[in-house]
Amino acid sequence: MVADASMASVVGYKRAWSRAMLWKIRNQSRRHGLLAKKSNSHANRLRKSKVVKPKIAKTENFDQASELRKLVPGGEAMEYSNLLEETAHYIKCLTTQVGIFDELVKGEIVDI
Repeated sequence: MVADASMASVVGYKRAWSRAMLWKIRNQSRRHGLLAKKSNSHANRLRKSKVVKPKIAKTENFDQASELRKLVPGGEAMEYSNLLEETAHYIKCLTTQVGIFDELVKGEIVDI
């Protein structure tokens, strides 16, 4: 959870997947009593905004897109072209995160 939170925090609210991940982490933390609820935070305004699920065209890629929507945080509410763009960025961030963990395990990163 900490690794996901730091990865999404670095990206900030620029990407839909990071907003969805930060929202999920904050809600889990609140449920466990780890965070105090903020009344005017950006996340609260996003949560109150109306989420419109896109109409999904029936194509041969429908099954692949629906599987992808399950993997990318916030993917359920994205249209197909945005989903592909967000997926590419999410994979890039995950690859970087794995690389950092690999360096930590090897002991090549001393101070962070």
